Amino acid sequence: MTLWRCHASVGAMVRSVAVLAAFALAFSAGAARTEGVASEAVQGMIGGWEISNVDRDRRCPLTFGIEPAPGGFKVELDAGCDAAFPALKRVASWGFGPKDRLQLRDASGAAVMEFSEVESGMFESERGPDGLLFMQTQAALKVEVRSAEQMVGDWALLREADKPLCRLILSDSRADAGDTYRVVVRPGCDKTIAAFGPSTWRLDRDHLILVGRAGIWRFSESDAAVWERVPLSVEPLLLVRQ
Repeated sequence: MTLWRCHASVGAMVRSVAVLAAFALAFSAGAARTEGVASEAVQGMIGGWEISNVDRDRRCPLTFGIEPAPGGFKVELDAGCDAAFPALKRVASWGFGPKDRLQLRDASGAAVMEFSEVESGMFESERGPDGLLFMQTQAALKVEVRSAEQMVGDWALLREADKPLCRLILSDSRADAGDTYRVVVRPGCDKTIAAFGPSTWRLDRDHLILVGRAGIWRFSESDAAVWERVPLSVEPLLLVRQ
């Protein structure tokens, strides 16, 4: 009887060890998979990026590396980044935080800025002191720069498809000695557009500028035939080629 109990005890111990070993293997496999996912995510960020505000009149080119740095991985910011966004003076590294948020961190590992991925190659921050910020790859920003000749022609301002507020011509007639051209406004414009009174246009890097009596409207290209007024709003104003 004593011998049987001894064998039973040894058998129970063997089974317990086997169960523990199985749990350990499962945990190790899970950890390996998690590490693999993390490494893939980190590798996907290596290279040149740019942080900008909605109007893109403040920008910061930066480069993510994989080398260790205080608080995370190495990040290199171009000269002038801290002038565009003063908080970046404290950035010493980058990494991923809770809910896969991309973080720019100080030397202690605390997040200075956080971005969530909204589409492949495009990240968006929470609104903070600098407002809404975007981060996208520098490769994605190297789009074709439009020339004035490409923009000349008939256009319409509208808020909804097929409901133009105003029809106008971006002419090639220069308004002054610079690269500013006259706008010809067709009759029958909506009172909002009439009050703005567009008179000239010009290209400013990747933006199209309409100048009127009431100030300046800035448009960013959505595609070759559609430009959207920035900053973006819940009532977008589109400039559409006719």
